[in-house]
Amino acid sequence: MTNVAISIKASLDSISESNHIYPATFADVGHNLVGYNKQSETASAVQVDSVGSFANRLELELSGLELLPEIRTRVGDRVISIHEMPHRAYDAILRDSTLDGTPWRQSEIGNAVLCSDINNATALYTYAPLTLLLGGWDSHGGDAGSGAKIARSVACEIWGYDVQTTKHCTQRIDPLSITSDSEKHSVVDSILVPDEKGKKPSELGHGDVPGSEQKGVFVKNIELSGAVSLARLSRYHFPTDDGEVTDERDTAAREVLIQLALVGIARVMDRLDLRSGCELYTTNREFSLINANGTRKSVDVTRSTDQLLATIETAKAHGLEFATEPVTLIAGPALESLAAKGGI
Repeated sequence: MTNVAISIKASLDSISESNHIYPATFADVGHNLVGYNKQSETASAVQVDSVGSFANRLELELSGLELLPEIRTRVGDRVISIHEMPHRAYDAILRDSTLDGTPWRQSEIGNAVLCSDINNATALYTYAPLTLLLGGWDSHGGDAGSGAKIARSVACEIWGYDVQTTKHCTQRIDPLSITSDSEKHSVVDSILVPDEKGKKPSELGHGDVPGSEQKGVFVKNIELSGAVSLARLSRYHFPTDDGEVTDERDTAAREVLIQLALVGIARVMDRLDLRSGCELYTTNREFSLINANGTRKSVDVTRSTDQLLATIETAKAHGLEFATEPVTLIAGPALESLAAKGGI
């Protein structure tokens, strides 16, 4: 039978040993609560860290190992790595940049990367392997409906259960005893000046400022769950420049991707400093190899890169190698102008 996935389960606790944590907040939503009861202000679950957020953490950990190939764009005085771009190999920042004077999509490397699919993922492996793990969609490629889509092969998330919502109350006590009915002011050239059309002291950081909003929750337990889809990775093929496909070469590339995923997940688990008020640690971890017939086998996973490095060398022996030189693009004039207006 075929192995279809590696399952990840972990129980988490707060380093403060308190049940009070600050989960992720989302625009126009606040905390993502499941089964929220407005009267009792309780919920069955709350999202502590999303799949996308966890993917960003994994990407940061792996890029820090300095083993991965690098694509980057220079925008003004800033250099932005592909590992910082929301859409990775398909990001608009790359689309609107040039490689050696040629638009990214029309360059040899850019075209090869953007034309990658499940039947020929060699260019993605060579220049942007994390796109094969974390997914991407070439939605900025003109006809969004026909743009390449790489399905996510790694997904992990964190949820808290048996939730009681609470309020985050703040209070600024002004040592100068400035009252709310004081005259209005404005800040001009970094100097506070009286201004009848200006702002109240509280809007400028003065006076007593009370605050209260629904933020933070109490939870009974926190769990991390996820999987590395071996079935999905098995769909990818990595032909040679001549178009030759071999099982050995395909397997070597997939093993590298699997080890990248496992090392990245283990390293993220070691550093679950998610946000202020939500610094967690694992009380237990369980990695299981799942067979298509439902049987499971425990997998020993560490943050060590030894096995990852060994699989990278095996892939090299089959002609598959990460690009060793960074691919550096330059932002086009329009992107430069937009970035300048945005303060980059």
